[in-house]
Amino acid sequence: MNRYNSIIIGSGLGGLTAGAVLAHKGCKVLVLEQHYVAGGCATAFKRGDYLMEVGLHEIDGLHEGDPKRDILEMLGVFDAVEFVKAPEFYALHKGDFEYVFPDGWEQSKGQLLRDFPEERQGIEAYYKLLRKAYPEALRFPKQKWLQVLTYPLVPLLFPNLVRASSTTVGVWMDKHIKSKQLKAILTANIGYYSDDPYELSMLLFCVAQSCYIVGGGHFIKGGSQRLSNYLVQYIEARGGQVLLGKMVDKILIEKGKAVGVAYRDTFNEGAGHEEAFADVVIANAAQPNVVAMLPEKEGAQLHQQIKDLKPSCGLLTIYLGFDTDLKAWGVRHYSTFIQGEEPRTLKEIKANNQGDYRHRSFIFLDYSQIDAQLAPQGKSVAVICTTDYLSEWSDLDAATYEARKEALAQSYLQRLEAVYPHILEHLEYYEVGTAKTIARYTLNPHGTPYGYAQSREQSGPARVKATASPVKRLYFASAWSPTGGGYTGAIFSGYLTAEGIKGVPWRKLPPSHIEDTREVRLLSKEMIAENTVELTFERPKDLQYAAGQYAVVKLSTPAYTALDLPWRPLSMVSHPDEEVLRFAMRLSDSSYKKSVAAMQVGDRATIFAPMGDFTIKSEGRKIAFLVSGIGVTPVLSMLKELEKRGYTEEVVVIYSNKTIGKAAYHKALQTVLLERYRYIPVFTAEHSRIDAAFLKEQLDALDRYDYYAVGARVFTGAMQELLLTEGVKREAVHSDAF
Repeated sequence: MNRYNSIIIGSGLGGLTAGAVLAHKGCKVLVLEQHYVAGGCATAFKRGDYLMEVGLHEIDGLHEGDPKRDILEMLGVFDAVEFVKAPEFYALHKGDFEYVFPDGWEQSKGQLLRDFPEERQGIEAYYKLLRKAYPEALRFPKQKWLQVLTYPLVPLLFPNLVRASSTTVGVWMDKHIKSKQLKAILTANIGYYSDDPYELSMLLFCVAQSCYIVGGGHFIKGGSQRLSNYLVQYIEARGGQVLLGKMVDKILIEKGKAVGVAYRDTFNEGAGHEEAFADVVIANAAQPNVVAMLPEKEGAQLHQQIKDLKPSCGLLTIYLGFDTDLKAWGVRHYSTFIQGEEPRTLKEIKANNQGDYRHRSFIFLDYSQIDAQLAPQGKSVAVICTTDYLSEWSDLDAATYEARKEALAQSYLQRLEAVYPHILEHLEYYEVGTAKTIARYTLNPHGTPYGYAQSREQSGPARVKATASPVKRLYFASAWSPTGGGYTGAIFSGYLTAEGIKGVPWRKLPPSHIEDTREVRLLSKEMIAENTVELTFERPKDLQYAAGQYAVVKLSTPAYTALDLPWRPLSMVSHPDEEVLRFAMRLSDSSYKKSVAAMQVGDRATIFAPMGDFTIKSEGRKIAFLVSGIGVTPVLSMLKELEKRGYTEEVVVIYSNKTIGKAAYHKALQTVLLERYRYIPVFTAEHSRIDAAFLKEQLDALDRYDYYAVGARVFTGAMQELLLTEGVKREAVHSDAF
């Protein structure tokens, strides 16, 4: 029996912080994460030369007196993770008006008083409330018994907390500030917390803004994944274990207490369920999702508690990679909030956030303004970010979804170009993430990373009561907890949850380790074309997959780590009937691929699989594979599958490479055993590229084929556009972009 002191469902910062604090106390911890990456929104992904930061813009405070600093110091974070301070709080760009809002109590207040002397009374009131509400919030008792004891004295002991909690940001600003410009400056970053200043609790705004002003904003050098990775290592170094790609389906209840969980492999349906048991269970998963994990009675009780709580907004992020230092193109600030003519007043902010994307305000964040270490020297990573809502995407089919993302990207990029002329001439890569993306990877309902909205009605004691656990020894630690969203909210949530576990008789447990059968050995490594290597691994136990699918291959001990991550999605060259797993890739100077080149037989990697739906969907129709470069990898297994099925319709493989030496599996493609098979290599150093005329010459009628286009994103996009332009039906075109 697998037994622990604590099982944590989810590895967001709330879960990892709770796990690390409990491990610090000597508890044996098991973290189960449904994704193949630990960290939730504190993660990164690799695109070309760029390390894209998923969620962190800047984390507030970290000054002496910030309790978050005490938590991180206790866990030794500052010895392993470096935080880089942003040069200023933020800049606001609104038409011809630009304003740089500095951090520091005296510096920021003094500047505002100089620039808006007629608003002295309002500015003084604002800073007085911030400076008094913040320390009162830190002094407010965390223990429930002490809260109950001091409740009658709260107005006397915490007058500024009471004052701030009784109003919203919009109402307070309208009462104390007349200047529209000053209101716009003070609330430019409202999207960090909410989409509506007239719903956002003034208390939350005061505490968060105070922390930014007194301590500044900070980025984690190398990306927030480093913080997540450190917390994983901290837990495991103290006898705990973090298992990725494990989905918890059930929280086990006995005699009214949480005693464990039932979980399964997220990706491999053939792996079956397992159980683990613990003294306590902590759900870092979104609270609405926990309802389905509980037995009917307890689930209904939790649902009843939270059913009226409204979620916060989601986010749309455009990840950008530039082949230049953006300072040379007029970008002078780390965080710049860009607004058009709208919103003209605070009352228009909500409508702007929920309105036409062409006018929606956004932040442009340039990580290259600091030593972020997300791109090579001379290049830059940046993001465009704005509010978003899952409802705007949830009913779209795949093609419409992609088309809408592209249209929005172009709209925002043109608006960025208007502020920074010619900047797009150096844009090397962009990718759009939506609220739907957040929901897909983190499973957060409504695609919000913020949890429940931090409205006045949903803050304070009412929120604590509504989100309380209905089950003994089941706890919550996430953005959906009382502390709310953001990195600070998540860290506090994890810490307070771990510290708040009282009266539990912790068992003394022997060391143990759940064997992860997905971690397998490298059996062989072979160069199969110029700069192209094939890797053969053991096949994980019970792995089931379809021809054409891919896996995420995570190296256990990468030799190189700079500007990279130890995992990559790789298509499986091997057919499902083979007893081994084969992958192939082009080598390059990236740390991951240099690590692959350095691997020796016997080295290990973890296989998260299967993923993707680029599989054979054709029945009784001709098939044309349009392939570029290393995109050939899934095609090998798909051809084997067609052989196995005895496919009798014509199958054509058109395979593009610069030269014959770069064509991986060139010989294998010449020996495919299909009744009506043609292999057409295209070497672009000698011949023209694949175009409409070429396809019409090689295929008898374009509309009679099902197409499978696979290769780099530029290639697959071009093939799709070509085929649709030539009248091929959209449902006959399947693609897989590497």
